[in-house]
Amino acid sequence: MVGNRGVGIDGFTSWHWLLGAAAMVIVLGGLKAVSHILTPFLMAAFLAIICAPPLAWMQRRGVPGAVAVIILFSVVGFTFFLLFLALRDAAESLAVQAPVYQMRLTGWLEHLRAIAEARGLPADLLPEKPALPATATITNAARAVAGGVGQFTASTFLVLLAFMFLLMEERALEAKLTAAFPGRRRARVRMRRFLRSVYRYLAIKTGASVVTGLLVGIGLTLIGVDFAILWGILAGLLNFIPTIGSIIAAAPAVLIALLGMGVTEAVLVLILYVLVNVGIGSVLEPKFMGRNLGLSPLVVLVSLLVWGWVFGPVGMLLSIPLTMIAKLALESKSDTRWMGILMSDRARGS
Repeated sequence: MVGNRGVGIDGFTSWHWLLGAAAMVIVLGGLKAVSHILTPFLMAAFLAIICAPPLAWMQRRGVPGAVAVIILFSVVGFTFFLLFLALRDAAESLAVQAPVYQMRLTGWLEHLRAIAEARGLPADLLPEKPALPATATITNAARAVAGGVGQFTASTFLVLLAFMFLLMEERALEAKLTAAFPGRRRARVRMRRFLRSVYRYLAIKTGASVVTGLLVGIGLTLIGVDFAILWGILAGLLNFIPTIGSIIAAAPAVLIALLGMGVTEAVLVLILYVLVNVGIGSVLEPKFMGRNLGLSPLVVLVSLLVWGWVFGPVGMLLSIPLTMIAKLALESKSDTRWMGILMSDRARGS
């Protein structure tokens, strides 16, 4: 019987791996079933983790805990309000100007079809009635943006409410750790090290995303691209998704520049996105994060698909932070550190 048992890493049998995989599938299915309830709390937890270092800093400076929570809640709430105003105005402008871009896109497709026919290329390469896909594509995009703004407004109150209560919990987190592990100093140290790593990663990633959104928004405004604020916000949000996010963020801005201004401006927009994303994603972020805070490209793709399936668009947005937190948690314990190393984008010490 013993010879028939497959042995994995650290003595785990194949049955352990099979049961673990089955349990993971069940847990993910359960999370998907209640995703409409968990999504606002997931966003609130993300905001609370980002605000934990400022909260601790204010408490060290003698600011009362309740006052510090009110200050952070006001700042985050005001930021959400400004974000809502910017998105609402951009969505309204996009809905108004969508027919103009539809006509221009239709003209481009008809022009390409004429060139293909003149050169003797198969006409089936282009749609037979280019107006239909063009109209559907841009109009649906405008409606999706408007619907997203409405959904954002409806869920903001619940997110901010959960965020406030999580901030109040964070005030007593240090005391709770001490009480939970009274005679286990190493466990407390390991937990604090893990929390510091999570705070550091999210702080750096959030700062980089804000800078990315600002640079893209300012650059597009200088070039003269329509809806520059919308594309800047989109670039900042999708910066949390490595590589894939920057491509998705650049596509609509380049298309709008091409249809609204011309080929030269579209090329300038593309160069802007490349410079900003390469400069921040490949130079500044690795410099501040270090080599141990990277993820394998395969892990990035899988996490994007899995968390997107479980939590929808919010899951896709937070897929990399969620996976990075899981990686840091695995690396914080010696018996699971090998899993964290396998999730990294490079071998330890290379």
